[in-house]
Order: sequence, then C-alpha cells, then structure tokens
Amino acid sequence: MKVPNSFIAIILLSFSVAAGGCKQESANDSKSSSVSESKTASPTSAEADKAKVEMTTGQGKQMTLTLQTLPDSRGYQYCELVFNYGEVGNDIYSTSPLAPANLEWWDNLDVEALAKEFGAESVYKNGPQWWSMDEVGVMASKPVEVAGIDMVFGAHLPPGTLKIAQYKVFNPAKYQNLTWDAGKPVYEIIDAEGHVYVLQGHKIPTDELATLGEKFKRLPEGWKYRVRDLEKDLVMNLTPKEPIPSVQDEFDQIYIRIPE
Repeated sequence: MKVPNSFIAIILLSFSVAAGGCKQESANDSKSSSVSESKTASPTSAEADKAKVEMTTGQGKQMTLTLQTLPDSRGYQYCELVFNYGEVGNDIYSTSPLAPANLEWWDNLDVEALAKEFGAESVYKNGPQWWSMDEVGVMASKPVEVAGIDMVFGAHLPPGTLKIAQYKVFNPAKYQNLTWDAGKPVYEIIDAEGHVYVLQGHKIPTDELATLGEKFKRLPEGWKYRVRDLEKDLVMNLTPKEPIPSVQDEFDQIYIRIPE
C-alpha cells in the first residue's frame, strides 16, 4: 500500500515533530532558524549534537532519539514506513541513515503482515526518495529490526499532524543539521513575497530536477522554481526553538526557507 497524498509530507517531518511539532500559517508570520555559509559548528549545531529526545511509540515502547549524521548524503536513496495506530497516532521508521534503500525488499514488503506484527491498524510506504543536501543530521533511534532489515525510529506523531496542504507554509520544530556544498546545485521555490525555499528530499529523480519547473501545474501565481549552483556552502542548523517555515509542492516534496 502506498502513502496517500495527505501523508506524503512526512518525507522530512518524520524527524522533526519528534522534537516539537508544527503548525500552518501564512508566509509572513514565521521566524527562521540559524544559517551560515561555512561548515564551522555553531552554537545551534552544538546544541543539536547534545540533544536527546525520549519518545513513546504507538506500541507503548520507550525510544531515545539522538542526532545522527549522514555524510555524503546527496543522492542517498531511502525509504520510510508510516505505522498508523489510529487515535494513538503514527510511528515513523526510516532506512536513513543506516543504509541506502533496498528496493527489492521495499517492493516485496508485506505491509499487512507488518501492521499485524507491530499491532498497527495499517502501514503506509513513503518512498523511495533521495536527500538533496551533501550532509544531513537527523534525530533517530538506535537500529530497530523491521521486516528483516534495520531501520531507525524517527518520530511518533499525533493524529492529524501529517496532513499538509500544498504550497501552504507550515512550521515544523526540529533538530536538524543540513549542509549543501559550494559549487553544487540546489533546487528552490521562491514565493510571491520573495522568500526562498530549498528542496530537502526529492521523489523526482535527480536528472529530472533541472527541468522540474516545466512540470508544475499548480504553482501559485507569483511563485517560481529555479536551479542554481552555490557560490558558498549553505549550512542550516535547526532547533525546535525556531520552527522552520516549509512548503510542500505538488510532487509531495518538502522545501525549507533559507533565512534572509
């Protein structure tokens, strides 16, 4: 079973609401997290490195999440599973950062049997997808065996938090360290007010991202898509103290705002 469109926003929310939550609001009502143009650790990245989050899963198990860093993440393919526990909420498991997605395993996954094993009402498949940045640090648990492979538990989300409208600004609160290297491309959406949002993870293959702008059918008036090569490193160190304005496009991909 594939993830319904209303659940697709979990692509990067999965490791975000673990540390806080999210809310939807207008494009002008939100604050941005720290951003720099070098790889030198900032106070916020140091804070994330020490962060530890305790969570209870839909099964009632206690999980400890710590920041886990994946170097050389650009083009790294991964998959996520959404365990639906009804009114209890949803658990998110991911193959990243442990190992690239095993597509044969993914294609043959019996989600009904998996739901029964984990005591969930259902299990949804989200992916495969790829990271767009060159290094990513996310909150995750120690490895957990799921259907014969190791995955990490990333979040337990309350009911209703996965429904994200397209091109509507929402503000996930999360620990996350992100680096895009100088000289490499970034894929961006610019809203009507001039705010720039950079693509985090993508379901469109990399070789199609350069011409993705030609495929948009529902991009709001005044918005545009662009691709550019970075002149300097783009480093974003996010914390729950400053939720990051984000938008989801019509291809169910998440972009986060680059602070001015």
